Amino acid sequence: MKYLMPKWLQLLARQFPGIRKSIANFNSVQLADHCEFDGISFQFDNRFMDKKRFVAIAAGAIENDEVTVAQKFLSRDDIIVEFGSGLGLAAARVNNGIKPQRHVCFEANPLVIEYAERLFKLNDMHITVENYALGNGIKSPFYTLNDYLLSSFHKPEGRNDYNQIDVPTIKCQDVINTLRPTAIFCDIEGAELDYLDADNFGATKTIVVELHPNIYGTEGIKQFYKKIEKHGFKWRVTKGETRCFTK
Repeated sequence: MKYLMPKWLQLLARQFPGIRKSIANFNSVQLADHCEFDGISFQFDNRFMDKKRFVAIAAGAIENDEVTVAQKFLSRDDIIVEFGSGLGLAAARVNNGIKPQRHVCFEANPLVIEYAERLFKLNDMHITVENYALGNGIKSPFYTLNDYLLSSFHKPEGRNDYNQIDVPTIKCQDVINTLRPTAIFCDIEGAELDYLDADNFGATKTIVVELHPNIYGTEGIKQFYKKIEKHGFKWRVTKGETRCFTK
């Protein structure tokens, strides 16, 4: 059964997150096994979401800042490399909105890749997903939690409901040399400060990245700007924690 949220309710659910819990109790939501947003079908999967998060997906609320910025600055001529694609929710919306020349995703958490690949297949999207994290090229410990959004390379503090796995990493320069992206779309929970870097960004002309001052503070933000500007990129826009830099 499909759940299609009315546009007026989508707007409310995006602006006022507190009402999503009430919407999640609607009978139409409880019975639904998939929802639709912007013409994309998103399957409900209780391994990765509860009905409240399902409602957020149906409202277009998850990763909406990144998607909005990406759809504004990327185009159908782009070769997109995406780091930290998660369930593929943002990837699907960006891909559907601009129909890029090529779209390759890298994701550290192998548990969510199955959902992403199924999402892309069901919606006839030609997006490739690789089980690599952006890093230094060697395997690194990664901490997975039941809530995939909280999984990261940072060991959780004050909790023990996580699993530690080793994931392969790939260097930014190697990706650039191999895939020659024109655009980079990145949300890697703080690792961008250390690893979204290269000696030469090649054909890359646009970077859309979510920064994480809660992890590395305002000094880390300044450090990232300085590093990226050294390669000829200039800041264009900020929406939430998402920044866009272009050449």
